[in-house]
Amino acid sequence: MARRFVFLVCCSLAVAVLFVADESQAMPNFARKYDATCDMCHTVIPKLNKLGYEFRLSGYRLPDEIGKAEKPFKFENFFAARFQAQYKWNKTKKASGPETTSSQFEFNEFTMYPLTGSWGKNFASLGEFSMSPDDVFETENAYIRYDTNMGKGIFQARVGIMHPWEGFGASDRPISLSRPLIQKSTATGNPFFLWNLDQFGIEAGYYYQPTGTALSLNLWNGIIWKEDGSGTAEPAQGGGITKTQGQPGANDKDFQAVLTQIFPNEAGVTLYYYRGVVPVPDPNIAAITTRDTFDRFAAYGNYWVLPKTVNLLAGFGYGNDSLGDSSLGPNVGKSKGYFVEANYHLNLNDLGVAARYDSFDPSDKVSHNNQTAYTVALNMPSNIGLQGILEYQHKDTQQTAGGSDKTDQVQARMIFIW
Repeated sequence: MARRFVFLVCCSLAVAVLFVADESQAMPNFARKYDATCDMCHTVIPKLNKLGYEFRLSGYRLPDEIGKAEKPFKFENFFAARFQAQYKWNKTKKASGPETTSSQFEFNEFTMYPLTGSWGKNFASLGEFSMSPDDVFETENAYIRYDTNMGKGIFQARVGIMHPWEGFGASDRPISLSRPLIQKSTATGNPFFLWNLDQFGIEAGYYYQPTGTALSLNLWNGIIWKEDGSGTAEPAQGGGITKTQGQPGANDKDFQAVLTQIFPNEAGVTLYYYRGVVPVPDPNIAAITTRDTFDRFAAYGNYWVLPKTVNLLAGFGYGNDSLGDSSLGPNVGKSKGYFVEANYHLNLNDLGVAARYDSFDPSDKVSHNNQTAYTVALNMPSNIGLQGILEYQHKDTQQTAGGSDKTDQVQARMIFIW
């Protein structure tokens, strides 16, 4: 009975969104400014094509507009808002214990994008402020960007709170709801994960247009453990989320480098490196004895085997943790993982289908703790700001005591943006 209900809900969402799907719109404030549809910058929202990558890097303007006077100010070109609601069905079978299921209609998030766009001749700003049931208020982006032509390329700099990196191809945002495990899972004994730790920092970068090569360097304020003792991280953005003086690494800053190479026919490779420091163990549940100096490396690549139709993507992540207190060594070590994915596009910016396999090992010093996941998703934008994404994921998490926890999850999300 429960499976039949899930099936009917998913089919209803798919049919409803397909009924309105036609010529979809881009980020609406930019679409209004340029009178453009989303195929200008996207393959399937939210994934960017090459022009979309250059548009964002140039400060939400076309590259040849850098240094030129802006159009007269219009409020609707600098503001957007989005809300998301979803149906979620989840079944969990623990290695030891009964099987549990849940079925919920949920409000997911409300987001505002004020002061978002290009201004002056070389400046831009992005504000992204979200409210969700589990986080009362979150600042995801709040930065100012400067762009200028330099030689045959573009020099850009940012300061403020920002997403970890601006990706392309396999390192860009997925067309599914869930991200690869290497971006959202943590190494044993360390709360850091690659994506969505929106930190306060400064960035400088250069994009050499003739070859499609971009390099950016970041200096971050770093991360801290969440106060609820959950074992996950909060970004040290400043204000209410700051490092506690007296903790190991309280004054240390984190470093990041991202190299992106775009090839003909929208193929691309991204190399990512992050070096940071975090106090260990979690100061909310144990006395602080040392700090973890950690490195994270990731490599991504994509290739369109059928132009504008089939895109193959893959990524590999590696991490190394080094503790000042060697007696805690067995709790950390080296982490690694990978994913392989295929995206099928019925028509660009009309319908996208994704299938992905993930594998992640949180520590080479702990046996039987690997995670694997299979994910399939259907992404359907529309021409009225409405988007539907349907996703199924099966995840196995090995347990050191034997066996594995198995989770099956269906998410059907509706997104509306104006």
